[in-house]
Order: sequence, then C-alpha cells, then structure tokens
Amino acid sequence: MLKAIIFDLDNTLVNFWQFKKEASREAARAMVAAGLTMSPERAETLIFNIYKTHGVEYQLTFSELIKPFGFPKLEFEKIRDAGVVAYLRKKEQVLKPYPGMSETLAELRKTYLLGVLTDAPREQAKQRLAFTGLSEYFGAVGTFHDTNVMKPGAEPFLAICKKMDVQAGEVLMVGDNPARDMAGAKAVGMKTCLAKYDPYFENEGPKADFEIDKPLELLEIIKKID
Repeated sequence: MLKAIIFDLDNTLVNFWQFKKEASREAARAMVAAGLTMSPERAETLIFNIYKTHGVEYQLTFSELIKPFGFPKLEFEKIRDAGVVAYLRKKEQVLKPYPGMSETLAELRKTYLLGVLTDAPREQAKQRLAFTGLSEYFGAVGTFHDTNVMKPGAEPFLAICKKMDVQAGEVLMVGDNPARDMAGAKAVGMKTCLAKYDPYFENEGPKADFEIDKPLELLEIIKKID
C-alpha cells in the first residue's frame, strides 16, 4: 500500500538548472561591468568551471573567480558584490515551481505523506523550498547533511523513510535523475517515477516504473499504483 511520496528537489520540484544558468550569466555580466577584466562569456565559462570543481552549491564561486586578478580589497568586494546582487535578482525572477506542481502537491497531501530528498545542503534546500512557496506541502526534508552520503547511496533513502515512519516499499520516489534518484530508490525497494519535464533532462540510468511529462500526470500515476 502506498503511504508516502518523496520528491527530489532540483529539476523535479523547481527549475533549478534554468535558474542557475540564467543567474550565473547575469552575475558574470555584472562583475565585468563592475571592473572584472574579461568578457562576460569568459567569466560565465569560468564560473561553471568552478561549479564543476566544487559543486553547484559552492558559496565562494565569485570570490574564486576574482581572486587571481589581485584586486585591492575594496575593488574586489565591489566586483564580487555586483555579481551577488545580480545573481539574487535573477534568482527571484526565474526560480519557480514547475507549472501545476503546487496543485499536484495540494491534492496529494490530502491522502499521502509528502517528503523531499535532495543532495543539496540543508540550508540551501530549505531556502529554495521557502522561496518557491513549497515548504508547506512537506512533512519531512532529507538533505545531504543528514547522512553525508549522496544519492544513489542507500543511506539517504533509508533516512528519509525513518523520518517519515514508513517502509521503503510503501514509498513512491519522484525524481529527474535516473542514475541518482531512480537507481537509489529501486535499490532500497521504492517504486519510482521519472520526471521528464525539465528541458535539461538527461535519460541515463535504470528505467523507472513510471514516467511523467508534467507534474499533474502524477495524479494519474497514483491512481494506477493504488
């Protein structure tokens, strides 16, 4: 019997990758306008190189970009802060739940326990849920800091089940990443649903039990399971 539905966060609930690309591009332009001596395109490329090295959640990306230029402290801070402000402004404009997501969650929580399982750090995950107005739908949020293990390791999946007081076999995992979300969920015995509605989706990994092309389709999937 299905008791709980657990969602990945980024690129499943909210358009994280779209926001990250657009906000980083705006930050690059702003830092160049503030005095960083390179083209905006080069700055953007270097920002994403830093993400590749340190991860997309790295909090010192803009400082790492500027540091090699040896700017005096005040100029360094002016350029960095210009990037931060531009990034946050674009984030406010772009980061959103996918169309139909809030309606889907509102319907599902009438019957099922809802949770989030993400590789994002705890504070960033909670901030994104609050920023996009999705916090109210979830009774439990599992993040990297709960186990210090990334998906598809079993530990994050088992830990969120413990938080929600359910068995893995009573859970449907919804995520966009076959290699992380689907593989990890299947390994512990969860049912799986692949979210394919993000334009940056890449299908590399085990086949999910179900697939959806938009959030509202999940309601029909639940009917099939029950």
